[in-house]
Amino acid sequence: MTTTGKSGKAGAGKAAHEAEPEAFGALIARLRQARGLSQGQLARAARLSRTYVYHIETGQRARPSAKVARALARALEARGAERQRLALAFTRLTGEQMEDEPDQLDLFDQRELAALLVHNTAFPAHSLDRLWQVAAWNKPAAELFELDEAALASHSANLLAIVFDPAYRGRFRPWEALARRMLADFKHNTRSITFLPEYRTLWRSLRALPDFTRIANSSDAPSVTAPSFVFHMRHSQLGALALRTTITIFSGSSDYSIVTYVPGDQQTLAIFAANGWQRAANGAGEASE
Repeated sequence: MTTTGKSGKAGAGKAAHEAEPEAFGALIARLRQARGLSQGQLARAARLSRTYVYHIETGQRARPSAKVARALARALEARGAERQRLALAFTRLTGEQMEDEPDQLDLFDQRELAALLVHNTAFPAHSLDRLWQVAAWNKPAAELFELDEAALASHSANLLAIVFDPAYRGRFRPWEALARRMLADFKHNTRSITFLPEYRTLWRSLRALPDFTRIANSSDAPSVTAPSFVFHMRHSQLGALALRTTITIFSGSSDYSIVTYVPGDQQTLAIFAANGWQRAANGAGEASE
């Protein structure tokens, strides 16, 4: 009985120890290690110094800001229960809230919000995640680019994979100029996440596409990217089109963006109007008359 009592006390002590909440720094370190990231890689993804991340993980940084905590949570892609544990650990450490709003976790996440905006846009548009995976197309975009949604279901959802696909590339004029521009912009936008396993997997798959390696080896990332550019394409029914891109990026984060295609010349403007791809512009024109 004595032995059983000691075992019971030891078990209770162990359970109490396991129930203790994890410290913020220890939780950051555990999530980082689970994702196979070094402190330097996490620091680059969160746009912090490696020393700063080291000090947080070892508890030497007693009061990191909520902005830093959110940057780390984003870099670790902590969602759901993991993000809630991070938020609670941050509050225990600092006495402050990690989220901008107390009920932020109940709101649309960026992927859902981007899709909502895309589907309620009259112009052809789609949303992209940070690796340029297409998260949502709207109907005008599918019609403009003549995308077979059934075929795309088994196709890579990456925008570069679509542009480099021999089945689609013939629609763009000149194709190589567009491919070079897009690849240079992709390198610029993803320069801080090239260490991620999913980036490396994507890059290996893209290198298998015709001409990708040749263009990738001779397309350097610019120091700054232009907010939009014009390119030309030929539609099987609508003929030649000149399109200008516009990019919408969510404030405070580049995890998701929205690409919208607007007319680049008067001929394309008329085609868009005839297809109902610019209802707001038509409404404004009728009001002015």
